[in-house]
Amino acid sequence: MADVTLLFGIGATKAGTSWLQYYLDRHPEVHLWTHKELHYFDALDRGQVMEQIDGLCEKRTYLRAKMRQTEGDAREKLRFEVAEIDRYLGLLGQGVERPGAYVSFLKKGRKGAKVVGDITPAYALLSEERLRKMAGLGPVTKFIYLLRDPIDRLWSNIRMMAGWKGGSETEIADRANWIFDRWTRGEERALAERCDYEGPLSRIRAAIPEGDRFLGFYEELFRTETVSRLCAFLGIKDRAAPLDTRVHQSAQIAMDPGRRAQAAKALAPQYDHVHRLMGRIPAGWHAAEVGV
Repeated sequence: MADVTLLFGIGATKAGTSWLQYYLDRHPEVHLWTHKELHYFDALDRGQVMEQIDGLCEKRTYLRAKMRQTEGDAREKLRFEVAEIDRYLGLLGQGVERPGAYVSFLKKGRKGAKVVGDITPAYALLSEERLRKMAGLGPVTKFIYLLRDPIDRLWSNIRMMAGWKGGSETEIADRANWIFDRWTRGEERALAERCDYEGPLSRIRAAIPEGDRFLGFYEELFRTETVSRLCAFLGIKDRAAPLDTRVHQSAQIAMDPGRRAQAAKALAPQYDHVHRLMGRIPAGWHAAEVGV
């Protein structure tokens, strides 16, 4: 019998993975890393280890600066977060794949938790071969992939990107429209990758046994029955969830009708792909708008 279940939350971007982390991180039978998104496998596969290290070092510097401005329990919490980054840098800094060390990293500090995991939406872009390797890391390995209406997911992703530099609502809206227009011209490769559902769904279905994959919809995530299914899938006790809580919500900026029409035309095939591969699409998706 497995001593622990490995969980990979692999996306999609802006489809509820932050809320999933928020809920599971507070579940007594689950142990997750302090910071969401390890980016272990995509950094290795895409040759981006140094970029990840640089980002972690920047975050470490920021947290250290905050420590100097706090005291008591808040300071100790920040100290712990810095120590966790240091621990992960020790693993990632090797620059080579170390599956055993990675699993040990996830397990450290679990205190008997039944599930340990890594929620990194970018893993949805990994190859079928990589997903198979991840599935073989433990006796019981589970994957969760959430989908969101393609148009809504795209615009939420863009609003998140536009808000990275801060600024007024007008400034964020202008940047969002600028990013959208770049996407329509094929100049936002990473954003375009995340708009694809056919590739991830096909690879997940091929690499991961049906009983070890949970494919769900953002629009149905914040429901008691969905949370109950997730808990049953992971083999943990059903626990009340903060269904009205939204985590890392982007600036509420509306997409203008012209750009919405462009998005609908460009993303129309994705509605077909999801319907074909999932057998249905949720009520409320914009499929009718794009003629699906």
